[in-house]
Amino acid sequence: MKIRILKLLFCLSLILSFNISFAGSKSIFDTKHNLSVSGKGDIKSPTESRVCIFCHSSHNASSEGPLWNHKTTSSGKFITYKRSTMVSKAEQPNGATKLCLSCHDGTIAVGAIRGQSNPIPMKNVTSSGKISSSRRSHIGTDLSGMHPVSVKFNQVVALSSKNLRWPIEDPANEVGTDHNGYVQCTSCHDPHDDSKSDKYPFWNKSTFSEVCKACHKY
Repeated sequence: MKIRILKLLFCLSLILSFNISFAGSKSIFDTKHNLSVSGKGDIKSPTESRVCIFCHSSHNASSEGPLWNHKTTSSGKFITYKRSTMVSKAEQPNGATKLCLSCHDGTIAVGAIRGQSNPIPMKNVTSSGKISSSRRSHIGTDLSGMHPVSVKFNQVVALSSKNLRWPIEDPANEVGTDHNGYVQCTSCHDPHDDSKSDKYPFWNKSTFSEVCKACHKY
């Protein structure tokens, strides 16, 4: 009997320590990307309590991203970054960039998820459920004036310029290309964690320059 009690106390201590650890950690629940009724931002649903459903689904997900559940903009709609000095070429948004733009390009309703005919109702969006062009979070389809995304970055590209680094220098592995070698939105931003920087939304480091210096020389 004593052994059973000790085992029970041990299990309870593990559960308690896990809950304390989880409660103290930063996660999407504490960010503006929590679009449920418990969200921290002003764009959120007045009815939907599930947090992950706006981006992810455990069933019938799209192959465009990890268990991806949000509708995405069709290719060909974007004006990409172009400079004559670039060795690599910014492609139409792919990978994580296309997923981020599925809300931030302002062409699709924030609550538009797969398998549902009508978008989830949202507060503080346009009448069609999209992010308004007047908001900072609205990126639009003209990407020509921002850092190039969906662009290959490898040794050949880096060595073509004295201002680029190879390999990428980030021991913490918070900044870098995706598994296909592309620079994406997630090269600089973490969509699940907004705790690293007080100034830059969802920034992968505490300062702007820390992210830039992983790939760029000054």
